[in-house]
Amino acid sequence: MQKKPEWMMDLQGLWPPTVAKALSALPPETMAEVDEVRMRCGRPLMISCGTGDVFVKSNGQISKTPDGSLVIAPEEIKHLFQAACQHSVYAYEEEIRQGFLTLKGGYRLGLAGRITVRDGKVAALSHCAGACIRIMRELKGCADEAMRMVRPQNNVYSTLIISPPMMGKTTLLRDLTRQISNGIFGTEGKRVCLVDERAELAGCVAGIPQLDVGLRTDVLDGCPKAAGMMMALRSLSPQVLVTDELGGEEDAKAVMEAAFAGVKVLATVHGQDENDLMQRHGMRLLIQERVFERYLVLGQTPGRIVKRLDQRLCPMAGAR
Repeated sequence: MQKKPEWMMDLQGLWPPTVAKALSALPPETMAEVDEVRMRCGRPLMISCGTGDVFVKSNGQISKTPDGSLVIAPEEIKHLFQAACQHSVYAYEEEIRQGFLTLKGGYRLGLAGRITVRDGKVAALSHCAGACIRIMRELKGCADEAMRMVRPQNNVYSTLIISPPMMGKTTLLRDLTRQISNGIFGTEGKRVCLVDERAELAGCVAGIPQLDVGLRTDVLDGCPKAAGMMMALRSLSPQVLVTDELGGEEDAKAVMEAAFAGVKVLATVHGQDENDLMQRHGMRLLIQERVFERYLVLGQTPGRIVKRLDQRLCPMAGAR
């Protein structure tokens, strides 16, 4: 009997019985490639895998069309939500307000439904009607090629990874963090501070990383990026700061503050390529100040580096 993938074992207590049965019956090659499981009230069970989005029948068969697929009932969404909260919604109130829960093992449960707003801010998720379970995978060694670009000899270049969503930039950044922290290819390990606002890089539960981000890495879990970078500079004396998905001008100013303090910064940003960055004021400021010494652009194949640029956004020798 073929062994089930790790995510099926880790999440077996989460699923409603009908969903658990359907997922357990998936073809082994499909089960090994699942990136997301999507449950929406009154609509078919769906997974994202190597072949794209497919619908799942109760017997585990998959199809590009929804006919005959397992339809998710309201009580199944309730079962999933209660299991994820360990039957104590109050204890997870703050995370729920941010729209997701981090599960043991580093998996992430995104939530959809009726949002209650007070004074212009999200106060609660009053009715959960859908969920996206994102399967975290550690691919140790996937950053070997990037390490040679980011860390020549015993130095570290401040580096920005650019890619569209779901193209592996977080997985790549996680392995870069681990390798820089531990030391590899004959280099010494560096003190790293990881500001993990969305709990995607370290996958912390109660502040403890569930994923391997290195021996010398301190994690600020659930902390806004700009505030976290300033906290790290004041109290954790990092040599390298790492954060995911830079956004507005506040994030850009915090990155500049760190860089001007002599700390190297590794980060990611959404975009097709370097040209997209010039459309955003915060990113344009970082480019003009030449804060990042390297830019790595990922292509349509997850994790594949298709461009390597210097701090002037010029292609580097040997870049593809």
